[in-house]
Amino acid sequence: MGDRGCLALFGDKPAPHRLFAEHITAEYRVKTEGRGRTVDEWKLRPEAGENHWFDCLVGCAVGASIQGVILPGTDRAPVSKRPRIKLSDLQRGKR
Repeated sequence: MGDRGCLALFGDKPAPHRLFAEHITAEYRVKTEGRGRTVDEWKLRPEAGENHWFDCLVGCAVGASIQGVILPGTDRAPVSKRPRIKLSDLQRGKR
């Protein structure tokens, strides 16, 4: 508890969080190497059912990261923002 990257749920009763816990533990990570890089590949556990809330949690983390959010204690500097590109500029061929 309290380790870097920890996800903690509030309260002392596990029952209200059981379904959420089942969803976010439905996949496991496998490190994969290829083409000169290492990536994490996520695989569904055979005994797992649904994992929709895991997908939503990951999407929220990605969105927060894009907005420059960092976890306290990770000592990472926020990534500088790239200039926004308008769809109309892309359609006209401007980059």
